[in-house]
Amino acid sequence: MRPTVRFLSDELIETILTEARGILSRMGVEIHNDAVLALLADHGADVDADTRRARLTDDIVDKALASAPSAFALYDVLGERTHDLSGFNVHFTPGSAAISVLDGDSGASRAPATDDYVRYAKLVSRLEHLASQSTAIVPQDVPDKISDSYRLDLGLMYGEKPVVTGAFTIDAFNVMKALQLAVRGSAEALAEKPLTVFSCCPTAPVKWSDVTSQNVVDCARCGIPVVFISMPRAGFVAPVTLVGTLIQHTAETLSGLAISQLTRPGVPVLWGGSPAIFDVRYETTPMGAVETMMICCAYNEIGKHLGLPTQAYIGLSDAKHLDAQAGLESSMGATLATLAGINNVSGPGMLDFESCFSLEKLVVD
Repeated sequence: MRPTVRFLSDELIETILTEARGILSRMGVEIHNDAVLALLADHGADVDADTRRARLTDDIVDKALASAPSAFALYDVLGERTHDLSGFNVHFTPGSAAISVLDGDSGASRAPATDDYVRYAKLVSRLEHLASQSTAIVPQDVPDKISDSYRLDLGLMYGEKPVVTGAFTIDAFNVMKALQLAVRGSAEALAEKPLTVFSCCPTAPVKWSDVTSQNVVDCARCGIPVVFISMPRAGFVAPVTLVGTLIQHTAETLSGLAISQLTRPGVPVLWGGSPAIFDVRYETTPMGAVETMMICCAYNEIGKHLGLPTQAYIGLSDAKHLDAQAGLESSMGATLATLAGINNVSGPGMLDFESCFSLEKLVVD
């Protein structure tokens, strides 16, 4: 018998789901991709071309939920299984896409470079309690146009673990797919043994950009798992209440699920996110605040209620250095995530509102 933590009753979960479905059916989701709008229209959505809104019927949502798998596995470069993303199994992954690193010698934040990424990839390969790597750092010594595929290339060259990643552009996806095919050998082998999970992020409130919605479609066509990273900010681009924020998160994630499953029924997905409360005093998004952790654990309960594997950005800190604040916030988040049974916990190594990465913190975490 393992201890668990819950923040929502079954009745409240059903209320949140009902409200989220109401948003999608009445207000709809704004999508800036003509092909995705056409896809939804072909399956019965009411699409307004002028406002770019697609109103999703309950039938569309029900079909998406019915076809999405309740579990899937990830495999490393050698084809060995590393993850069982189901039930209350918990796996840890470094945080993603930091735009600065905490220099271990000077103790100051600075722009990351290729050498930092190589050191990171080698370090992750030796940390046995991290089941996967992520494209954690954005090197600033290469052109922006290749930074997403460049990170994945470095990760696959210097590490064996599967990668949580994401494309910054539509064109970059083809490069990143080719890198995975070079490892697996064929599209069939890649679909059979997924090597990556692609982060696909809606825009709050209840929108999908051209790039991110196309990423969802492209991943689905290739059988590449996606994690939906809804990022409502309570009190800013989301309702100020935590339940209201959960409703928005649920609506955004259900819309992504519909796009994915209508493209290819049965493609693996993670019910994920990176929400936060909004601090109106300093105009920041405290990722280490307990309210943020409560939102993450709560939406995990919603995902599990729907029978889907889950992910969250939790177990990180807003501290600027590897200090007592970093230890308190990170350990509190990691403990709650484990008690909640979040299947893929993204956060180790992260500081400063998800913007800075520390190799030393990664080891401590």
